[in-house]
Amino acid sequence: MKRILSLVLIVLLCAASLTACAGTGPVTESTAGGAATDPAGTVKETETEQKTEQITEKATEAVTAEEITEAPAEPALTEDLEAMNAEPAAAFTVSRAFSSDMVLQRNEYIRIWGWAAESENGKRVEAEFGGLHGADIIEDGRWLITLGGKLPENTEGQTLRVFAAEGAEYSYDNVLVGDVYWVVGQSNVAYPVSVIKNEPLASAGGRNVEINNDMQIRLARVSMNDLGGITWGTNDVSEDVVPKRKWQKPLQGAYDFAAVGYFTAVLLYNGLDRKIPIGMIEFDAGGAALHGFLPNEVRDALKVSKAKNGVYTAAGVNAHGSSFMYNHAMYSYQNMPIKGVIWYQGESDCSTANKNNTEYANRFTALINYLRDKHDQIRHDYPVYIVELPPIYMAFDYAQVRMNMGTIPTLLKNAHICSSADTWKDRTYENNLHPYNKWEVSERMAAIILANDYGIGDLDYTEGPIPVSYELSDEGKSVTVKFAHVGDGLTVSGDTLLGFKVMTKAKNKWADPSSAEIVGKDCVKVTSGSPITSVGYNTVKDESFPESLTLCSSSGVPCASFRFSSIQK
Repeated sequence: MKRILSLVLIVLLCAASLTACAGTGPVTESTAGGAATDPAGTVKETETEQKTEQITEKATEAVTAEEITEAPAEPALTEDLEAMNAEPAAAFTVSRAFSSDMVLQRNEYIRIWGWAAESENGKRVEAEFGGLHGADIIEDGRWLITLGGKLPENTEGQTLRVFAAEGAEYSYDNVLVGDVYWVVGQSNVAYPVSVIKNEPLASAGGRNVEINNDMQIRLARVSMNDLGGITWGTNDVSEDVVPKRKWQKPLQGAYDFAAVGYFTAVLLYNGLDRKIPIGMIEFDAGGAALHGFLPNEVRDALKVSKAKNGVYTAAGVNAHGSSFMYNHAMYSYQNMPIKGVIWYQGESDCSTANKNNTEYANRFTALINYLRDKHDQIRHDYPVYIVELPPIYMAFDYAQVRMNMGTIPTLLKNAHICSSADTWKDRTYENNLHPYNKWEVSERMAAIILANDYGIGDLDYTEGPIPVSYELSDEGKSVTVKFAHVGDGLTVSGDTLLGFKVMTKAKNKWADPSSAEIVGKDCVKVTSGSPITSVGYNTVKDESFPESLTLCSSSGVPCASFRFSSIQK
């Protein structure tokens, strides 16, 4: 019934239909006439057409989805001509991903979707926004409209209309067009702005952050706490957004929003001279290990969980059922294009159970490849920005997860590490699992995003050194590690280069090397008395504070934690 049309034909059809199908004036968030199916609850996952993901073994004997190298040039556009010949639907619903005061992603095809009763199959739903129009025919109680064009940023709020038969209409006001980011993670994402504003030890930037509705920043939030009444860890998914709260302006939503997400939004908005609206969608799950965010297919391919009576569980620091956050939070937003992902998670992956700590990079890579594929947008390889876990002086060993995070850019295109070793050093703070350095982390995160996404600044000076390769000497007793993002060249904070460790064939545990020295602009040579099997940086939990980690770029941004294992010629 649907086929891909050329963009030229779509534009012509849309221009014609705009005149013929102009409806009555907007009705603010009205309910579609009559009763319609509301899929807000949990439903069984449906079969959809999916690209075949190759699963490949890594050196660590883990498996991960292979990176998709070819992105579709354009998403499939809705065929207006056939849809416009259909009878308009009497009733339908629109996903709660849409509301007044939202932000739609610029320079991408805008999609609107929802559901209807089976009796409405074969009937038409239309939408119009910003001079664009689209229509779709309801099939199997579902519809998805892709508007016939893309829009640049727009700071003037416009009305999004979704309509069918007379009286069946939804209308959303003050909809902006800008850049939309996901901010995803566990309790350090759930950590809200209000806590920073009331924390006397926090920096003035966070405590005094601007919060007003004059800024074109818009916030949507789905928390683990919204998922009450849902059985976690099954193959069920929530097709519609579970919480009924709508997109919010800063005064209404910022205080409860992720501090890292909101602070980054403010810094981006100001860095872009307040000319581009910023939307942030938060997905938070306190205590959730990485498997809590995995889609079912990725979970099964990686074999990270086991099923009992239809409920999948996986070992971790906390016993949350696997796959619940993707299934019941992120899944319902997959049709909405985004600019990128901000990720702050990993605290609950610090145990050796289920190889959570050592396989973090492979599993994370599989997750992002899956998300990028499902978003099916023009910018297929959108960036992912990862907050390196700051120093955490607790009994659990967070160094393993931190090191594995640092290797993600070697596995995943357009992945960036927001290093954090210099943002926190308070060993006496009573809750240092949740450091109050959210403003400092956001400053660095925003600088990386501005450089990478907008060309404001230089990534070589904002991201900090990231390992890209190594070379082992002939006798195996020295390793030269090469770095990207060194600025004018690697430097040392202080008098001595500290932070490197090695493992050798003689002793399979981290130990100080015989020497570590900068050799050239972007390389460090690490030497040991015995043949080296692994080399790493920031590898020991009790030595994760800035005084123990001194490798930096020329602009003073610290090197990210990393490890190269099973080193060989």
